[in-house]
Amino acid sequence: MVLRLGRNSTLTLIREEFPGLGTGASGAVTQLFMDMSLYILGSDANVNDMVSTFFSRLFPLTYRRLLGNGAVTGISEECLRGAWRGTSAFGSFPKMMMTRLSRSLLATRVFLQALNLGIEVVNTTQHLRAGRDCGRSLLKLWYCPHCQGMLEARPCRPLCVSTMGACLGGAAEVQPHWRAYVEELGSLATAMKGEQDIESVVLRLHVIIRQALKQAVVGKSKVSAQVSDTWSQ
Repeated sequence: MVLRLGRNSTLTLIREEFPGLGTGASGAVTQLFMDMSLYILGSDANVNDMVSTFFSRLFPLTYRRLLGNGAVTGISEECLRGAWRGTSAFGSFPKMMMTRLSRSLLATRVFLQALNLGIEVVNTTQHLRAGRDCGRSLLKLWYCPHCQGMLEARPCRPLCVSTMGACLGGAAEVQPHWRAYVEELGSLATAMKGEQDIESVVLRLHVIIRQALKQAVVGKSKVSAQVSDTWSQ
């Protein structure tokens, strides 16, 4: 949901503030957020490569449509894709984007992997079948006043513990490990703040992209000259 909101905010930015970039920029944005989604789910993609690819696709559109170089001929699309690094057209914003996304996406990825592990454990223990000893132990609990609804009576703790042991068997040994897992999961969730908070980072991603594009527009003369020099060499 966070990625979807971030994508929609970025697409709205492109459409309203930089309409000249056209559908090509929208496609680059959509691909970027798709790559981020796959990374969170466990793909082998590299976050820095995602951002580099995004700006590589964005630069030719920026150069030709925002910087007024649409009439420039002879420079191929492929050459323009690789030119944005040498011109520093987008300033330090691509690097900033790489840093923030790398930290927040990795934290989210680890958190989701931990949750999936917990789900597997729950699904496994949920299907444990009660044996004969468990049935006998549960029958004994009928004589416990607390189990009969007399809540003011003190529970028969030894009986409850022995019943749990009989019914859960070896699964009871999982309890300390499960408690440690839950505690670590809570610690991880608590640490997901600032640059490791995907919501904070992704929902402000359009701001970084706006600043990067404005940087290119402000320095358009320098960028155009640098691209020309690179091409002439």
